[in-house]
Amino acid sequence: MRIASIFAAAALTLLLGACANRTGDQTIAEWCAQDPGRADTDICKQHADTEEVRSSLGSRIAEVFGVANRAQSTADQAMARNVVCVTRTVNRTRAGTCDPGYTLTGCTQTRYTARAGGMAILRSVSDTECRYNGQVLEVQVRCCAMGPNPPPATLVNETQPPAPETPQPAPVS
Repeated sequence: MRIASIFAAAALTLLLGACANRTGDQTIAEWCAQDPGRADTDICKQHADTEEVRSSLGSRIAEVFGVANRAQSTADQAMARNVVCVTRTVNRTRAGTCDPGYTLTGCTQTRYTARAGGMAILRSVSDTECRYNGQVLEVQVRCCAMGPNPPPATLVNETQPPAPETPQPAPVS
């Protein structure tokens, strides 16, 4: 009985070895191309589908990189222009405006209280002004101009935002 199980295990090992080494050192593409009758086998169909997906993905990736490269060159051209931005801080107003020659790029209500009515609703925004539904305590208006000689700006908040503080590393003992 013991010898029968050893023969069965040996036969099974030989069978598995023969199945595992079916293609030898060939790739799947080489094995499928070797015999035209193998084209209908599942592994050859799966390989053909995989290669088709791989080639279509490759062309899509190349297309995306082309779009990204065009966007980068447009951004580089924009960054080469001389852009000057100023931030105006206006108190107790319904609208934030930019000086002539400047374009509005941002409008933020920076100070409010519940007693003064809380957050206001931004009603309209154009290239030159932003308008709220009621009077607000403080609005910061960001205006930008392009060109080598920007027009002078009035009511500009000259203070720079504070630099972020980095915590000191904890000593390691």
